Amino acid sequence: MAVFRIDQAVFELFPKARFAAVVARGVNNQDENPAISDLLDESVEQIREQFDGGDPKSDPRIAVWREAFGARGWTPSKYLSSIEALVRRIAKGGEMPRISPAVDLANSVSLSLLVPIGAHDLGTAPNGIEVRLADPEDCFRPMGDAPDETPDEGEIVYVHDHDVRTRRWVWRQSRTGLVSPQTTDFLFPIDGFAPVTDYAIGDAAERLARLVPELLGGQSTVYHLDASQRSAG
Repeated sequence: MAVFRIDQAVFELFPKARFAAVVARGVNNQDENPAISDLLDESVEQIREQFDGGDPKSDPRIAVWREAFGARGWTPSKYLSSIEALVRRIAKGGEMPRISPAVDLANSVSLSLLVPIGAHDLGTAPNGIEVRLADPEDCFRPMGDAPDETPDEGEIVYVHDHDVRTRRWVWRQSRTGLVSPQTTDFLFPIDGFAPVTDYAIGDAAERLARLVPELLGGQSTVYHLDASQRSAG
């Protein structure tokens, strides 16, 4: 069974959608990692310098997500892509939270190249993660103790069976999708669109696949997905 797959309907809506996936196994996500903390600090400083006094949506790599969200009827100013939300937080002087070594590493690469990068625990997704259109049986469990949500039918979601891990493509993650210090096997999906983020997606995947084993141990494999190759692993 594929670790990661994209439903054809996603490409019918967005023919230029592109994905990369870094599958990493045997990762140490428990111990403090000063090298990763330094990388994240560098990425945060880069964002502050790049967007000092500027509007993040002026960057094509962020604007392309606003266009995609708008095309699906998701108000871009209300539903920010994960990368725009991170950049705006930092550009306004907010702090970047430290979550865990693997997630912090993914965030540092995400900020460096301005592409959304997720982090999913494959141990809680034995049937793999799929990007598809939501159906009425799907359930999203928000962070904290907020009540469960049913995504809009036809909404693009990251899902394991009917457990929605991310709503509105790359907008908001569920509590069931969180990784823990005990997580050892990861899926890091990287999302974007040709031709705007082709280079950034490829660079992010190669960089993350190199840094995970170097800094956290284990092994990593890179996959590239599009309409002609819709599954990985």
